[in-house]
Amino acid sequence: MTKKACQPDELRRRATAGDPALLADLFTCFRTDLISFLRQRCGHAGDADDALQDAFVAATRYLSGYRGETPLKNWLYRLASTACTRMRRGRKNNPKLHATYEDGQAASIEKMGQDVEAMIEAKLSPLQKALAILNDKDRAVLMLRDGEQLPAREVAITLDVTELAVKSRLHRARKAVQEYLSK
Repeated sequence: MTKKACQPDELRRRATAGDPALLADLFTCFRTDLISFLRQRCGHAGDADDALQDAFVAATRYLSGYRGETPLKNWLYRLASTACTRMRRGRKNNPKLHATYEDGQAASIEKMGQDVEAMIEAKLSPLQKALAILNDKDRAVLMLRDGEQLPAREVAITLDVTELAVKSRLHRARKAVQEYLSK
């Protein structure tokens, strides 16, 4: 995949032209960004993976209706955010639903992986708890602005709110997280 293939204008042109290879390229271009966003938004890696898959299923279904009014990345973020919200409502974020085990792993490797995950979880736990106190929209604004570094205008389009609302929600979310972490 060339850098040109991931350029927003090129992607928009291909989408409006009905390019059948576009979805595979969108996945290649945005998978990493989307999964990072979804891991924070959904609260669990398994949910994030499922939401990403659901978002691309929705993209397959709705791509023919894409009119090019917003960047494809924003459109994908909205689909992913919606998928995560539906999942959280339906599953109530139960981590036990996503326990994984790959066949053939040695017990010692699994134990080492669990230890590493526990260390990472211990480091991220305060931040995850701080993010969990935010409502869904505030968390999404914070993740898109600070995590994904999208401009306020794009966040507003993605979340279907005004730019002023993005700025207000961002300020409120940052303040709430800072207050929670300073306890």
